[in-house]
Amino acid sequence: MKLRYKCTGKRIAALGVMACMMVLLFVVFTSVLNTKAEEIIGQGHVNYDVTSLRIRKAPVSGDVITMVDGGFKFDIYEEVTVDSKDVWYSIGFNYNGTYTRGYVHSGYVTVDKRIDYSPDVDFESYLDEQGFPESYKAGLRTLHAMYPNWVFVADHTGKDWNDVVDNQNVLGRSLIYGSAKSSWKSVADGCYDWETGEYTVLDSGGWVQASSELVQYALDPRNFLSKDYIFMFENLSFNSSVQGEEGLQSMTEGTFMENSSHDLSYNGRDYTYITGLLLAGQESGVSPYHLASRILQEQGYSGYGSSISGTQPGYEGYYNYYNIGAYASGGLTAVQNGLRYASRTDSETLRPWNKRMKSIVGGAIYLGKSYINRGQNTLYYEKFDMSGRGHQYMTNVLAPRSESVKSSQGYSDSNKNSISFIFTIPVFENMPENVCEIPTGDGSPNNRLKELYVDGYSLTPTFSIYTTEYSLIVGNEVSSVTIAGSVLDSDAYVSGFGNYNLNVGSNDITVTVTAGNGETQDYVISIVREDKAPEPEPEPEPTPDPKPSVDYPGFSTGYEVNESGNIISGIAVSSDVDSVLGNIANYNGAYSRVLNKDGNEKSGKVGTGDVIITYNSEGEEISRYNILIYGDINGDGDIDLFDFVAVKRSILGIADPSGIYWRAADCNRDGVIDLFDFVAVKRCILGLGSVQQ
Repeated sequence: MKLRYKCTGKRIAALGVMACMMVLLFVVFTSVLNTKAEEIIGQGHVNYDVTSLRIRKAPVSGDVITMVDGGFKFDIYEEVTVDSKDVWYSIGFNYNGTYTRGYVHSGYVTVDKRIDYSPDVDFESYLDEQGFPESYKAGLRTLHAMYPNWVFVADHTGKDWNDVVDNQNVLGRSLIYGSAKSSWKSVADGCYDWETGEYTVLDSGGWVQASSELVQYALDPRNFLSKDYIFMFENLSFNSSVQGEEGLQSMTEGTFMENSSHDLSYNGRDYTYITGLLLAGQESGVSPYHLASRILQEQGYSGYGSSISGTQPGYEGYYNYYNIGAYASGGLTAVQNGLRYASRTDSETLRPWNKRMKSIVGGAIYLGKSYINRGQNTLYYEKFDMSGRGHQYMTNVLAPRSESVKSSQGYSDSNKNSISFIFTIPVFENMPENVCEIPTGDGSPNNRLKELYVDGYSLTPTFSIYTTEYSLIVGNEVSSVTIAGSVLDSDAYVSGFGNYNLNVGSNDITVTVTAGNGETQDYVISIVREDKAPEPEPEPEPTPDPKPSVDYPGFSTGYEVNESGNIISGIAVSSDVDSVLGNIANYNGAYSRVLNKDGNEKSGKVGTGDVIITYNSEGEEISRYNILIYGDINGDGDIDLFDFVAVKRSILGIADPSGIYWRAADCNRDGVIDLFDFVAVKRCILGLGSVQQ
């Protein structure tokens, strides 16, 4: 990942000068951190002789969020005085991987640091020079107030925000643990089975696809401009001046790596996890703090991961501390594939990893070679690869967030206050104006119906839980219908079932299913109630057959002839050529033939667009009429599904028939192709009526 600067080498030099200036200056801006409600006014810790101090949701008697012991650190937002004597602090702290707000009594804590805000023109100019959007600046100002030596570099990736989100929403690319709240898990195609209510497991341990909302939260850098989460943007390259045993001791305290009895011998020397991680950092060019954080993330604080037990059946004596190549495929579990990778030979990465230190050092070399030394040099970029290679180390969408806290804890407070850490923070094109908040809804997401029906009638199409739009045609005599059904999930509830009065024409009825988590799904039924049938026209008085003329050959027929349009109609649906010609009386030597639209003599059924031509006794054409059969829009002589589709496409504006075929679609002869023509054709197909010819 190349950092984009606005100027040349002089600009890079200026960055170093700015870093030095920030070490000397402690003048800061008044602002609001975008992920919190207001400004931090200080930092503190629980007194060391205190155990089980309650952190409450409100002073005095608020619900208890958690209990903490001496040494626990927190941010201070406000002092609250209760009954003119009791002082409580409004605090912020990390709880179960999430920044949480609460209250503690001032009598059990110590304020370590007060933060005063005042304008810093130089820092503000620096933010502008870097090209940070306004929505980033509040969080960066607050961090600068707390740690004025830190340097923030804007990495203008050139990537469109929506493209980045779509890339991470690919099935299997961004996962979350299966026990997460429902709003964190995806119900997109392939991710959730609506009928069983089960999520699709995509990796060992029950990992499922993360929801798009959670992906957007995890991708949005503005959510992580706080004192711990900012470390997901820290450069992960090895730096011996800031990375040492003290920090590693802090990171490994209370974990399986503290005072471990594991055999960590390597190249004739014995190592501890702390000295071994330092060696791995030196050999690979990767931060040993990051390596320690990665191991804890993959193997757990107690080291329960099967990848480092050395006892996995079939792979005894092999180790894979960073779970490289560990994904379920080919009938093998993630652990088995990871140890299979560890058992193969590759001198560059010290494989096979048949000793613990070979896995720790060789795996670090692999990370440096494959990720960190190739531009994916932050926790954020290891997960969200912007290089275009689609290359990511982890699938856990929240891994950068959880690992950033561990990385932050690897540095002492004195280091944080004195070291000029450099944080590379991505900026995308067309980012949303507001920060993408973490979804909070929980409960079953299942908002699908198990069945849906209109009592006494059949829906079109047949009901499916994946189909949400239906249609139904009823006669004019039907003035009301009853809609009923049932849900797939007992936690869901439905609005829209019941009895409905119908107007003549179209009636759209919506049934809404609300899932246990509050998400809704609409099912729409469009019911067409037919208009009253028109009164039959009186039978016309019979007209005498024209008297044959010896001078003028021709024909007579009982069909309706439109001379101005050269159209003959009144022919029954599915009539054949012989029956049509049999209803035509030729005289004075005249004769008639039926041709198709291509001019070839017709046999079988006659249809719209065919032509009746009459010739005199000399074989000369004396008349030509186009056949029109109402409802036969495709000209095959029948009224069927093809004609139904043609009327529907015309009503929807997709495609209109033309000429004689348009006339055939106008079944009720009112000059427009509309819902009434649609109903007439459908009733004819269903055998419920006929199209008047």
